[in-house]
Amino acid sequence: MQPLYLWLNKDRLRKVLNRYLVFALGALGIMACNEALEPNPAALGYEYFPLNSGDERVYEVTQIEHFIDLTSDTTIYQLREVVGESFTSGGEESYRIERYRRATETEGWQLDSVWSARVNTHQAVVVENNVPIIKLSFPVAENKRWDGNAMNTRLFDEFKMIEVGKDYELEGEKFSHSLTLIKEDLLDPCFLSSDNIHTEVYTNGIGLIHRIDIDRIYVSQDICADTGIIESGREVEYKLINHSLVE
Repeated sequence: MQPLYLWLNKDRLRKVLNRYLVFALGALGIMACNEALEPNPAALGYEYFPLNSGDERVYEVTQIEHFIDLTSDTTIYQLREVVGESFTSGGEESYRIERYRRATETEGWQLDSVWSARVNTHQAVVVENNVPIIKLSFPVAENKRWDGNAMNTRLFDEFKMIEVGKDYELEGEKFSHSLTLIKEDLLDPCFLSSDNIHTEVYTNGIGLIHRIDIDRIYVSQDICADTGIIESGREVEYKLINHSLVE
């Protein structure tokens, strides 16, 4: 017969082991639950770039072309973007973006071009004319920066988001929870060389509402002028005028 103290020690050992076993099983259960949790789209900022088949956005576009003879030509038209069916590319789900154009509201829409877009855990990517551009980086955050050309062969181009979660007013309409994407913000205050400005504004639950693309080259001057003489370039502005999104 074994001494009594050995039986007591064994009993204590069993109790200790049982406690650790319960603790370990509980920890594993918590880890499994955490792994099953889906990311919060609102917290990460996915709603700044909604992407569903059937989504439509219509923009009024003002385009100004500047020519070397110092003349310019202004064109105003409407651009309609329709999110089509999804497809798999590179292991990710992408959506066809059909872009239609018309000169006035009384005219029919004519297919202008076809882009594509996709959203994954970390970023929103738009393929413009076969060039993938990282439009947004998740989670959204004030002054967050990234290389917008990281997925193409172009040179490094730092993108930055600012005014995250702020209100934005466009043509008298106020949009809440917006953010501004700065792609380029090189403005020549003295009109001596050139302007290179590219910005986009996204708002929560709608997506892109305002876009400005400006590339201007000025006639060279020796001193800072009050106004600039544009030698060549282009200015394009997109303003959202209508939208219909699938929930």
